[in-house]
Amino acid sequence: MKYALFMAFVGVGMSLFLRRYIIRHVFTPKKKEAQTYPNSTYENIEVELDIGTMRGWFIKSEGVRGCFLLVHGWGSHKSNMLRYVDPLIASGYDVIMMDVLGHGQSDAIQKQVSIKSFVQSIKATIDYVEERTDINSHAIYVLGHSMGGTAASIVNATDERIQALITDSMPTSLKNISQSMAGNITLPYRPFGWLLISWFLIRGGVFIKARKEWRLEKIMNNQQSPALAIHGTQDTKVPISNVNVLLTHSNFKQVIKVETKGHDNCVKDNSFWEKIFRFITDNRP
Repeated sequence: MKYALFMAFVGVGMSLFLRRYIIRHVFTPKKKEAQTYPNSTYENIEVELDIGTMRGWFIKSEGVRGCFLLVHGWGSHKSNMLRYVDPLIASGYDVIMMDVLGHGQSDAIQKQVSIKSFVQSIKATIDYVEERTDINSHAIYVLGHSMGGTAASIVNATDERIQALITDSMPTSLKNISQSMAGNITLPYRPFGWLLISWFLIRGGVFIKARKEWRLEKIMNNQQSPALAIHGTQDTKVPISNVNVLLTHSNFKQVIKVETKGHDNCVKDNSFWEKIFRFITDNRP
C-alpha cells in the first residue's frame, strides 16, 4: 500500500513537472525585442484588443496596389519578416508587420499563446487596415510564414476580406505543428506530441473548435480567396511532405516547391517574387 502511494506521488510529481516544463519552454514564446528595423520610413502602430495590445510597423509605399500583412511564425517576431519587405514596397504595396499576441513587443493577458492568438491577431490587423483611410483596404494580401501561414489559412477559410493568401513553409499537420512549437525540444509525437498539441488547443480554448471547424483538412479545402503555398524542398523543420498534402487535399490555387535549404530561406529563391506577383496578377478579381 505504501509503495502504491509512493508511486502515485511520484507520478503526480512527474506530471506536474512535465506540465510546468512544457508551459514554460513550449507554450510561452520567449519575448524577443526587435534587433533589426526597416530600411524605409516606418510608423510604429498599436492595435488594442481585450486580451492584449499588438505592436508593429506600418510602411507606406508610393503605390496604391494594396496592403500586405506579414505574419511571423511561432516564437518569432516582426523583425524576422523584414526579408519580405523591400520587394513589396518597390512594387507599390504598403506593408504591415505585427508582433502576434504574446510575441515580440506585443502583450497578452494569457501568457500561454495558442493558434487562437494567431487567428485573433490576423483578424484584428485586418480590422485595423479597414479603419485607416490611407490604406487600400480593398486589396488586402496576407503572407504568413510557418505557423503564421497555418493561422492565415484558418482566417482565409471564413474571412472574405483577404484578396489572396501566400504561405511560406507552412505546417499542415498537427504532428508538424507540435514539432515546430517544440523547437529544439525533442519529444516523440506518440504520445507526447499529441498530448502537447491537445493541451495547446485546450489552453487556447479551441479544442472543440479545432476538432470541428478548424480541422486542418477542412481548412485547406475551404480557402475563400486564392491561396498559394511555397515550400523549400530541404526544409528539415517542416518537411516538404506538408506541401505535398496540399497538391491532392486542398483547394489551394497553386503549390510551388523551391530548391532552398532551411525553414526561413524560400525568399532566397531567384524566382520567389516573380512567382508571387504573377500569382497575384493571374488571380485578380
